Amino acid sequence: MSQTMIVILLMVLLVLAAGCMWYFIYSLVMIDAKSRGIKNPKFWSIVASGGQNGGGLLLYLFTRRKTVSRMNTAETAEFLTLKKKIYCLLAVMFFLFLLFVMVIFRFS
Repeated sequence: MSQTMIVILLMVLLVLAAGCMWYFIYSLVMIDAKSRGIKNPKFWSIVASGGQNGGGLLLYLFTRRKTVSRMNTAETAEFLTLKKKIYCLLAVMFFLFLLFVMVIFRFS
C-alpha cells in the first residue's frame, strides 16, 4: 500500500471516530438534561456536543449546576455505558493519531 492510501484510510477512520464521539456525547448530555428537567434538552445536547474547544459543554455545565439529577437505575446504567464507550473511543482516536504520525514521519 502506498503512503497516500494509508493516510486516506487513517483519516477516514478518524472522521468516523469523531462522528461516533459526537453522537455519544450528544446522547450523554441528552440523558443528563432530561433527568435534570432542563428545558429544551435537544438544544442543549447539540450545543454541548458541538464545537472544537468545548465552549458549549462549559455553557451546559454552567446551566446544569443549579439543578438536581433524578436518574433512575436504567438511565444510570445507560449513562455509565455511554461514558465507557467515550473512554474507549478516546483511546482508539489516540491510537489512530499515533499511527497517522508514524506513517507521516516514517515515509517522509
